[in-house]
Amino acid sequence: MRRLRRLPAFLLSVLLLLALLPFPARADAVTDTIGIYVGYYGWSEDEYREKVTYHWTDLDDWYGGALDTYETVYSYYSGSRTYLVAARGFLVRDLLQYAGIDFGSIASIDFFTKDHANGAYRSFTRYSLFSLPRYYFPNLAANEETGEIYPWDGDDIWNGAVAVEAMLALEDYTEWDAVGSEFEARYDPAMRSPNCRFHLFFGQSKPEEASTSSAAKYCYKILITFSGTPYLSTEETDMTLKIGSGRKIELYVDAEDGLLTDYVREHIAWTSSDDSVVSVAGDGTLTVHAAGDAVITASFGSSSVSVNVHVGEEESPAADPGGGGNAEAGSGTGTGPAAPTVTAAPAPARPAVTEAPVPAEEPVQEVREPRDTPLREETAEEPSPGVSFDLPPQEVTIRPAPGKQVYTVSPEVLAGLLRGSPEVQDQSGGKMDEDSIQLALTPPDERKYMLPVAAALGGAFVLGFGYELGRYKRLLKGKRRT
Repeated sequence: MRRLRRLPAFLLSVLLLLALLPFPARADAVTDTIGIYVGYYGWSEDEYREKVTYHWTDLDDWYGGALDTYETVYSYYSGSRTYLVAARGFLVRDLLQYAGIDFGSIASIDFFTKDHANGAYRSFTRYSLFSLPRYYFPNLAANEETGEIYPWDGDDIWNGAVAVEAMLALEDYTEWDAVGSEFEARYDPAMRSPNCRFHLFFGQSKPEEASTSSAAKYCYKILITFSGTPYLSTEETDMTLKIGSGRKIELYVDAEDGLLTDYVREHIAWTSSDDSVVSVAGDGTLTVHAAGDAVITASFGSSSVSVNVHVGEEESPAADPGGGGNAEAGSGTGTGPAAPTVTAAPAPARPAVTEAPVPAEEPVQEVREPRDTPLREETAEEPSPGVSFDLPPQEVTIRPAPGKQVYTVSPEVLAGLLRGSPEVQDQSGGKMDEDSIQLALTPPDERKYMLPVAAALGGAFVLGFGYELGRYKRLLKGKRRT
């Protein structure tokens, strides 16, 4: 019975522990930010560049945000039922213009939602979202049995239709199987909730259009795809160069967004039709190797521009006419006198000069401070490598920098620890100079005390555990007897 009484308390404790565990956010959690990304047709989602990301307070004018918000009613038809929405939010058109998007160059717009994992939840062309007229139909009703739409007031469904634009709602209220005129009469702004932010609404192009599922909630990312491709150009499309010279091609990139212009410029692919004549580096710099012709191409995706390069022979030095004959003598059959041949007088030979040998300088011994001795009372002249030396009879104490250990060694031990090999690595990883010495000290091994201490602690734990276990058994026996 006691165990049964304890069961509710145990279950309550388990539930409290589960409540405290960190769980990932639900897929339908409210969205606080909206990001806008730009790219070109054919790009994968991860290739799009992040233009800007806004927090909802940056946009909501009720909280000092930058965009005007509107209160609008939208109607939808699912194919069998009506769906009414009262929303407050900002227009998608205003958001894109505020983000600096080239509106006229948009080819398509994709909306990504937190409750849809595979790609975009809803995609539009610029025409279908912004240019195609869309409406709210307050006179739209649907038969509960057949699902067929009809005018609520018995006249025309188009009566009272209101043109609407695409909106990202900050808060909204929705109802199924409602008629717009009655919905507006009982609706109160206090009914709106931000639990579906950002919620995309865009209305109907005609009453029978079934697009209820397209009203995407929890939008967090918008992909803007621009039409066309980046335009590449250069001022000089033909070049004549010489062997051994170099040149850099200045390339101009024009994209629909400055962010894309920078991205394209950084990802240009440069190629040469003949690397043996002219090779090209990743920044457009040319290196000329041999005479001939080559075509240099800069490309990004389907955009490209080419430059024709012609390489001529190197200029050869002028030939010496020579001859050594009479300057006035000439040959030929011309009618006029032969042109005199002029031979330049040879330059006088310069006497050979032998420079006097420079006397060898005496090597200068560099005085080096010990690495770990910031203070030294006496400075002794360091011995040259290979020269024996005597140490003072008293003990030598090394005073290291703060945080280092201090060791006292005898002169004999210190003499055995001093080394003069330049191949020995010092503590910083570099090699010693040839005229330097190094002191290598090994700290005492204190690990020999670890095993006895660990054994003692382990034994104490086992004894304590055995004692408590025996005590627990004695208590159980005493309870059974009673």
